[in-house]
Amino acid sequence: MLKEYPNLRQHEGGFRRLFHDDYFDLYVWYDREGGRISGFQLVYDKLDYQRSLTWMEDEGYLHNKVDEGERTGTSKMTPILVPDGAFDSMTVTERFRRESEGIDPAARELVLGKLAAFDARNVRRFA
Repeated sequence: MLKEYPNLRQHEGGFRRLFHDDYFDLYVWYDREGGRISGFQLVYDKLDYQRSLTWMEDEGYLHNKVDEGERTGTSKMTPILVPDGAFDSMTVTERFRRESEGIDPAARELVLGKLAAFDARNVRRFA
């Protein structure tokens, strides 16, 4: 079950919340003016093949895998997001629906709505 991380460091220009468990990290971004949700990043399958689906109100969707920055024979580098293939929206949506029952209802409903509306043809690509 997703739980809110209580002491998330904030940055200028907006407010964010983090909900997490062993499978998901959900970052939710709010605009400062109205407190409206302006985007989210759902990191999933954290222990196996970590990927993320990001949705931003003014930019749309982005699907990535997390490159942990580990290279044989070198020191560990900072993890980065790199383009990834297909997003299994049905599997992720069903698991998120189960694991997110206890989080903020507005955030949960927005994420579920965006997962339902996901269309791979509308995913932004890195230039």
